[in-house]
Amino acid sequence: MQITKSIAALLILTIVGPLVHSQGVDKPRLARQVQTEFLHAWNGYKKYAWGHDDLKPLSKAYHDWYAQSLLMTPIDALDTMILMGMKDEANSTREYIDRNLSFDKDIEV
Repeated sequence: MQITKSIAALLILTIVGPLVHSQGVDKPRLARQVQTEFLHAWNGYKKYAWGHDDLKPLSKAYHDWYAQSLLMTPIDALDTMILMGMKDEANSTREYIDRNLSFDKDIEV
């Protein structure tokens, strides 16, 4: 979850901010850049932390907030994929969440 929010903030500050204020913004190019950066982060999560809450990008290790994963990153990223038009990735992520996420856990959140 943290990785998705951090990437969104970084993209806004470093890519979107300066380009929006300049004249002649190439919005399709900008959208492709944002999608490329999202996919870079998402593929890293899938490679190193799939099925866990989030990825520690420097150590390439995963982190779960509780004893059992609540799939926080896939849940957080799902609406972003839908908004970006990434239907296949969103569908496979949603199916994974449907199959693997249960709130029938004896934990305090």
